[in-house]
Amino acid sequence: MGNFRTSHGSTRQHWPLLAASWLVLLLVVCMPVTGFAQGAVETRALPALPTQTDPNLTGTADPDVTGQPDTTAAPNSASIVDLSQPMPDKGSGAENPVDLTDMPKPLRIGMVAERGVAYLQGRIEPFRRYLQQSLSQPVEVVGFRAMQALIAAHTSGQIDYAIYPASTFAMAHASCGCLMPLVAPFSTQAPDGIYMLLVVRGDSNIRTLADMTGRSMALSSKSGALPFYVALHELGLQGLNPERDLSALYRRETPQDALDMLEKGEVDAALVWSTTQFNQSLFTSEGAVAAYLAAKKTSRNPNPAQPDFLSIWRSRPIPAGPHAVHNQMPKQQRAELIRILKRMKQDDPDAYDAVERYYDAGFQSVTLESYAPLIAVATAR
Repeated sequence: MGNFRTSHGSTRQHWPLLAASWLVLLLVVCMPVTGFAQGAVETRALPALPTQTDPNLTGTADPDVTGQPDTTAAPNSASIVDLSQPMPDKGSGAENPVDLTDMPKPLRIGMVAERGVAYLQGRIEPFRRYLQQSLSQPVEVVGFRAMQALIAAHTSGQIDYAIYPASTFAMAHASCGCLMPLVAPFSTQAPDGIYMLLVVRGDSNIRTLADMTGRSMALSSKSGALPFYVALHELGLQGLNPERDLSALYRRETPQDALDMLEKGEVDAALVWSTTQFNQSLFTSEGAVAAYLAAKKTSRNPNPAQPDFLSIWRSRPIPAGPHAVHNQMPKQQRAELIRILKRMKQDDPDAYDAVERYYDAGFQSVTLESYAPLIAVATAR
């Protein structure tokens, strides 16, 4: 909201004008206000998130608008009422010419404001404006400094829509069973999302999961990132129980540390992430293996030899974090949001860039089934 300025007269004869000014100010403060909001929200206990910034796969924060949480802040109402415009005439003799029932209910979108509400407000405005114009409905963005506060507001229905990292969405949905993903961003290089791969040395005699019995494995799960639990769970479903069947399981700081152990022969396999499921593109597609090879490059050795790595197993693909709504939202409204969001990249690139800075190809539809592996593990935990 803009700042209010008041002119103060030097004589007592201006007091009626001053009284009227303060009355208008009181009315403005007491009315529902639109645009961008921040306030207090009732929170409730939720399962601890695996990591607040979700460094689930890469060791860095999930590249979307839900950034580093801090302390709790929460929503107040928000919608812009322009008092400079004449109010509609609802007929002579009416005490209140404004019929509030004619005003559509705003769509309230929650986001984590890792750099403060003012920064988020400026950055996200093209996205908010695009949705408001496309829906012909007021849209407000509510800033939170903590992911847990956002989840509490969403699951309790205080906000309608939120943007999550994939793992955090799974934990939030597991806490209530009340959220529905609409769309997720994707890249041209990884349209299905990311995979967890079990990588071995090519010169080993390990080619199937059965060959891993009695062997050792390294993975990077410093903060208990959910996708690694998903991969271990799926390995178990396919006959390899890591706790029972492996001789040793090593947890390392980064995927590169796990791959370094594999190349040196200190372990028999490494569980890492990749945007490809194919061995022929293992070193060229974004992922832990490609990053490991890139880290070997130096000025003296700009083209290091590729390690003899081979993938023998992959998980189901895990999509990027979704834009999700409460399941109480009507089906028709959900369908309209999906249609508008999927066209955003084409219709308004600035709006897309405001809300998505990592994935380059736009939004695609997702369902609860898309996140089923994550949700299953989150629910069990």
